[in-house]
Amino acid sequence: MTSLPAGDPFGLLDPSLDGAVDQGRGRALDPDGAGTRSWRRLLEWSATSAPVAPLLVIGIAVGPRGINLLSAAVLGLLDPVVPVALAALGVLIGLAVGDRRADNRRLFAAASLDAAATMLVVSAGIGVVAFAAMSPVARPFGTLALISGICAATSLTLPAGNPLEPRTAATRVSEIGVLLPIVAGGFVLAWLRAGTPLGAVVLVAQACGVTLALAAAAWLLLTRASSETEERVLAVSALLLVGGVADALALSALFGGLVAGVCWRYAGRHPRETISRDVFFIQHPLLVLVLLVAGARADLTTASLALGAGYVVLRTAGKVAGGAVARRVAGVNVPRDLGRSLLPPGVFGVAFALNAINVVGADASLLLAAVVIGTVGSQFVALLLPHRRVGE
Repeated sequence: MTSLPAGDPFGLLDPSLDGAVDQGRGRALDPDGAGTRSWRRLLEWSATSAPVAPLLVIGIAVGPRGINLLSAAVLGLLDPVVPVALAALGVLIGLAVGDRRADNRRLFAAASLDAAATMLVVSAGIGVVAFAAMSPVARPFGTLALISGICAATSLTLPAGNPLEPRTAATRVSEIGVLLPIVAGGFVLAWLRAGTPLGAVVLVAQACGVTLALAAAAWLLLTRASSETEERVLAVSALLLVGGVADALALSALFGGLVAGVCWRYAGRHPRETISRDVFFIQHPLLVLVLLVAGARADLTTASLALGAGYVVLRTAGKVAGGAVARRVAGVNVPRDLGRSLLPPGVFGVAFALNAINVVGADASLLLAAVVIGTVGSQFVALLLPHRRVGE
């Protein structure tokens, strides 16, 4: 294995990686770049990727509007599990936060700008469409627009389990870029719950306090666990409590998980490693659950198909524009077409839409269907637009 240069432990400046890595996944390509165009990527499973689009399509097929394997009654039974799965995804992000590197500030700024640009473009576009439609389901067009923009801003499926694992700058932007949408989504859902911005801030502060108290209690218990089995029980119980609190307060389980994950990230080494091990162990089953439930709950109508198509167009434009701005800020070994590298939608947009429908209720059903359709469409757009190499 080629050693990485001193001062660049993550290989961001390694010239051997130029033009030989899939910038969206940090994976070696064949010399002619055919790896980025391979349709087999739709079915790819790895520690940091999953077949998002196929799982959503399977969810639609087995849902109430398909063969009804996941019937309305079954989905009702899964409702209490979904916030726990969403909290676990938030914990994964929280555990990945905080690796200190010299390029961290520039990449954080670049990722935030990309996410903000995408949110702005998609929210503005969806808001105009919803306002022009003036249909009863589109009347809360402000809420629909805000949540659509937040869903479109992310490009990550799963973060790397090992913070020391070499990743490209584009992959790092994708990972860091999840933070702003999750935080923004937490405040938006709290605003909808409280009714006023000040009430939202107070509600978020209270939820953070409860979540931190639960995380601290789990940390103390884990330091006194006498066996690995007891550690696993405590870790899963902590996830259940974090997700359950968010569900009970009708707030963002993703945001609650992020807060708990950051707390555990800076906890003692043994509790942190225990939580990390157990959450990473169950991450793929939970991801499959989220995608199948989202697909099954998507109500495919003419309105949702049209809104989903608009979502794809607006998200593509937002990512290309945001990537162009982010590339200038990042400045280190990023591809010219950074926006194209960020086109694969990942899972967090769908997860937040599912979170929103659990919190907002039936008013978000059109949104969930549009995001599911838009996520599948965005995945195909990402495959149809091959990435350039870094040096091109």
